[in-house]
Amino acid sequence: MMYDLAHTERKHLAIQNEPPPVVLRAKACACGAQATARQLAQHGKCSTCVLTADITADDLAKLQFMLGAVPGRDLKHRWGARNHYCCGVQDRAAMERLVSAGLARVGAPLLTSLYFHATTAGCRAVGMGAAGIRLALEARP
Repeated sequence: MMYDLAHTERKHLAIQNEPPPVVLRAKACACGAQATARQLAQHGKCSTCVLTADITADDLAKLQFMLGAVPGRDLKHRWGARNHYCCGVQDRAAMERLVSAGLARVGAPLLTSLYFHATTAGCRAVGMGAAGIRLALEARP
């Protein structure tokens, strides 16, 4: 086999002209949270903003109350100690939006009210850590 210098030169030039690989540098989302450059290029926002796209601030406040994850609370290690919200007719639309977004699920009925429980995605949207998510999702008697 004969050594072809032109072939090696073309291969070298082809490698140089390839686009650089995607780098997972941290960038800031519009909400101020950190996200990877790849995620911002794909979705245009961080994962929390993607999860809560159709959710209002009032809906997120209900989700935080459901989990006991009230901002400014000193006992952050107690976030997730409760995972239920009994809502009547007035809050039903907000809870249905949370269910349709996958942040909550419907629980047992109680007369004209319904219980709602947060899902793993709901816990993440509120900003809970792994220990709080485990505490919120563990089975209770």
